[in-house]
Amino acid sequence: MIAEERRKVILEKIRIEKAVSVQELARLLDTTVVTIRRDLDLLDKQGLVIRSHGGAIINEEKVGYEFRFDTRKDYSQDIKAKIGQKAAGFVTAGDCIGIDVGTTAYEMSRYLKNVKGLNVVTASLPVVNELLNCGDINIICTGGEVSRRDKSLIGHNAVRTLKEYILDKAFIGVAGISFDCGFTLFNMNDALVKRVLVERAKEVIILADATKIGAARHAFFCELETADKLITDKRITQEDKSLLESHGIEVIIADEED
Repeated sequence: MIAEERRKVILEKIRIEKAVSVQELARLLDTTVVTIRRDLDLLDKQGLVIRSHGGAIINEEKVGYEFRFDTRKDYSQDIKAKIGQKAAGFVTAGDCIGIDVGTTAYEMSRYLKNVKGLNVVTASLPVVNELLNCGDINIICTGGEVSRRDKSLIGHNAVRTLKEYILDKAFIGVAGISFDCGFTLFNMNDALVKRVLVERAKEVIILADATKIGAARHAFFCELETADKLITDKRITQEDKSLLESHGIEVIIADEED
């Protein structure tokens, strides 16, 4: 496990449990306590955790840290795959759809290969690559500046391309779903592209695992009421589900059959 991926696992565990010990993390990640201490010291310097005696606690004042696409892709991949498969089930032949950047949207693209006459508009390079050999799918790739971190296209050229299309459905990934702040992301570059996808779509479908619910990240891109559907997993609480439904969002549990 590379250092960046290991630190993401550490952050996620601290986010969920609020506090962890060095010994516990060393056992979980099958590494030395010296390595874990170094990781925690670095995360503490970045302001993401607060070092405590023998471990660390979450820094509640920070709203998150985003890792590279390749690191995120394999994290909770099984849940993302189920969300992606469920999302693909809402696509019909002849649709013109927008597929967002991000790892869950990429998982969705893997289940679209047999949809006939499909038009896909995307700023995601992995989605383009995944669908490249599908002769029945017309791919419209935006221009724009390349974001190596997200393997996506950003900026005004990307936005300009998206504005040329009317989408039957847009499938959007998020970094946080806050009942106070709406749908949020880690950076504004992504927010600009997502806003246009949302504006041009007849139906907005959010793809997000349940850990995103209740989190607020740095960049706001749209209100909760903008979404028509949320596809998530069974870890969502009944309280959160009811709150989302009160905003007019249909909540769909991708792994409910499990």
